[in-house]
Amino acid sequence: MDLNTLLTAVEREGRALLAAAERDPSARIEHCPDWDASGLVDHIAGVWSFMAAQVEAASSDKPTRPDPDDPSTASDRLSHLVALLASVEPTAPCWNWCPEEGRTASWVVRRMAHENNIHRWDAENAVGDPDPLDADLAHDGVDEILDVAWRHLLSGPVGGYPSSTLHLHRTDGDGEWLLSSAGEQLVVGHEHAKGDAAARGTASDLNLLVWGRRQPTLEVFGDEAVLDAWLALAP
Repeated sequence: MDLNTLLTAVEREGRALLAAAERDPSARIEHCPDWDASGLVDHIAGVWSFMAAQVEAASSDKPTRPDPDDPSTASDRLSHLVALLASVEPTAPCWNWCPEEGRTASWVVRRMAHENNIHRWDAENAVGDPDPLDADLAHDGVDEILDVAWRHLLSGPVGGYPSSTLHLHRTDGDGEWLLSSAGEQLVVGHEHAKGDAAARGTASDLNLLVWGRRQPTLEVFGDEAVLDAWLALAP
């Protein structure tokens, strides 16, 4: 997915998140039960500040801590992050927790598009009926979690992958993923194949699924325990 589209999503989804949270700051976030909508905004504002600090530091060596006394509002922090990402070269060095060759500003653009997208859905889900995720963005969101969060965490590489196979099948456009493992490595194929379990749904449903937000419109075939084992990888 091109960076301009992703950057547009960073702002669009972030603004929609803030607007939804303002409707009822005390609404509980179903899939983040420790948070209400106000707590979700606090979390995402902190993420925006942290990511902006990495872009500004322009170093891939180590993380940079943001100003803990920053008085900026969440809206201001989003504006600042978007402006930074729009002005920086995509290949500029920028720390993240993935292998060093991927530590560039473009990584932040993609990560923030999907962070804002999922949490926008969370906020809207808390206060009413959420709009589904944009189909193209959701498709890239499945790819992104398989590139990032199901492989690398702040604490180090992900391990302990299931020995089973899981097939994800998109119904509203092209998109298939066959998940397996070899040793301690995740293996992702894109062919139509039978897994020990399969999940079939729209790109929105599949992206929400891999982030632990299974929807009733999703179809599941095979062993539910296999699906649960794979979904346990979601941070």
